[in-house]
Amino acid sequence: MHLIDVSGSYSRKIKHELESSINHFIKIYTLGNTRVVFKKNATTSEIVISNKVRGITEEEISFVLEKLTNRSINDVTITTGNRVVDISFKN
Repeated sequence: MHLIDVSGSYSRKIKHELESSINHFIKIYTLGNTRVVFKKNATTSEIVISNKVRGITEEEISFVLEKLTNRSINDVTITTGNRVVDISFKN
């Protein structure tokens, strides 16, 4: 698996989001057909993993956490939905 930074392709959306929210850091990555959005503000961080075709696997969740943070699945709050996973944790 490879996590590829594609934030440059979304620079206008990221700039608008940074101006209109409390977040001070936003990065967008792809993991094959899976999109990963990583947001940080002063107190919390959030990672949203989504795929339009299929559900997100536990392996993908672990991989993203390992690459973007030094946390494990047990250290974060995970909310799952239909083809979307929301991960949040305190900084």
